[in-house]
Amino acid sequence: MTLTIGIDVGGANTKIATLNVQRGRAVSLLTGIRYLPLWKKLSELPSTLKALSLETLQERGKPDMVALTMTGELSDIFRSKDEGVDAICYAVLEVFRDVDVRVLDCSGGLLSVDDALKDPYRMAASNWYASGWFASQFFDLCILVDVGSTTTSIVPVAMGEVKAEGFTDLEKLQLYELVYTGALRTNLAAIASKISLKDRWINVSSEYFAQTGDVYLLLGFISIEDYICDTPDGRGLSKEEAASRIARTVCADIKTLDMEDILSIARYFYRKQLEAIASSLKRKAERMRERYGVEDIPCIATGLGEDFLAAEAAMKAGLRPVVRLSSITRRDVAIMTPAVGLAFLAASCLEGKRIYWGPEL
Repeated sequence: MTLTIGIDVGGANTKIATLNVQRGRAVSLLTGIRYLPLWKKLSELPSTLKALSLETLQERGKPDMVALTMTGELSDIFRSKDEGVDAICYAVLEVFRDVDVRVLDCSGGLLSVDDALKDPYRMAASNWYASGWFASQFFDLCILVDVGSTTTSIVPVAMGEVKAEGFTDLEKLQLYELVYTGALRTNLAAIASKISLKDRWINVSSEYFAQTGDVYLLLGFISIEDYICDTPDGRGLSKEEAASRIARTVCADIKTLDMEDILSIARYFYRKQLEAIASSLKRKAERMRERYGVEDIPCIATGLGEDFLAAEAAMKAGLRPVVRLSSITRRDVAIMTPAVGLAFLAASCLEGKRIYWGPEL
């Protein structure tokens, strides 16, 4: 039996996937997620990791390998990314003291913590590789688009391998492999500077009044259970409270705008966010067509925004076919793709052969 844990420490969410492999086959997978804003609660990272590992291990014993990836090093609690990589690595070591802990680099290597800390910038924001590697189980050629709570990763796969052109967040922003927009935590003012309402253009306030989670809660794309981060005003998750926050983006409220007006504003922000993701997807698809001489490029849509953002943007960008990862795996796998992919990558490393998603899971 091989037991591996994949950990993805983001700036806002910490995710774990625990994979059990027997006789070369994946036989069980358990996942867990916690909202943990590192900029406010960094000291709680070890206890959060411990709680998640206990939940997902379920007394199966000590894991053979714990594999770590992260995006939380970008959190502004850290003065630099290397400081963040260092802090996150040592938090994991604090929890898994006598376990083989490896850190994913941007080329798909699993390095010891000592080696990882010699070149921390290669470890920063490498979780896209685990997602792309997992996508390559299903298509030799495809584009993975993962719309999470905060960002969107676009990962090209060709010849069964991850073929990203960017290896840092900066490069990925330049090369259309990262769109800093997500399904929950994106300030609406970052999506559009003005909105159209009743055939008139209205400038949007640059205040942090509302975020995308409010739009998708109001439009019915996500549930209250999906909205796992703080709200901008600290109030609740009713549709009326979400509408109130959205109204404030144009310096109004629920007494000066009716619900249909606010729904119209929400739909406008949704269209603009879709356009931003589709634009980057289209550019990346054009680049792949040039490089590999193909016309049709499949897309694997995943993440919290798998259906209403990732899949819709892929179709808008002309990718065909569009496959929702949850339809061939499970919904929790879609929400935690980097952690799951990393657990499979670690198991494949230990087993000496690729471990695939199987019907037992």
